[in-house]
Amino acid sequence: MNGIVDKGTNNYSQTLSIGHASPANIPWRFLGQYKYRILEDGSQTQYRLCIIESSIPPHSDGPVFHFHEMHDEGFYVTKGKVRFHSPGRGHLDASAGDLVTVPIRLPHKFSNPFDEEAVFINTITPGFFVRYFEYLEELIGDGEVLTKEVNMEALKRFATVPLTDDMVKQFEDVFAKDK
Repeated sequence: MNGIVDKGTNNYSQTLSIGHASPANIPWRFLGQYKYRILEDGSQTQYRLCIIESSIPPHSDGPVFHFHEMHDEGFYVTKGKVRFHSPGRGHLDASAGDLVTVPIRLPHKFSNPFDEEAVFINTITPGFFVRYFEYLEELIGDGEVLTKEVNMEALKRFATVPLTDDMVKQFEDVFAKDK
C-alpha cells in the first residue's frame, strides 16, 4: 500500500466521476397531466440515489396512498405548495423552500389542491424506484390519464404497497386510538 490509498481503491476511484445535471438541458417527461424529469437516474451512485424534479398542476390529487418497503424519500419544494397526507395524521402543507422526508413504511401521498403549479425535487434512496416512473410512462404514454387502478398496479412492481380505501381507514382508526 502507498499511504492510506490502496491499489484497489485507487483503481476503483479511476472508474468514477462527479455527476452533473443541468435541468435546463433535460426535457420534461409526461405521465398524463403530471410532468417530471430525471436529474439523477442512479447510474452515478450504483442506484443508491435517484433525484427527480416533478411538477403537479393546480387542483391535482397526486398518487394514491402508499408506503415503500425499501426506500426513503425526500421532497424539496421549489415552487408553489405541496400537501402531504398520512392517514390519521392530518396533512402538512409544504411551501417553496421546505423539505419533507418520508421514511420507509410510512403511508403517505401528496397533492396540489392549490391554485398554482407545484414543483419539487424528489430524492429516493436507494434509487431503483426511478424505474417506476419509466414503467408508468410506458403504460399510459403522453396525454393519457393516470388512473388510480393503473397507479396501484404499477406501484406493486416496485417494492411499494398501494393502500385501498379500507386500508387507509384502518390506519386512520389505529392512529385515532393512539391520540
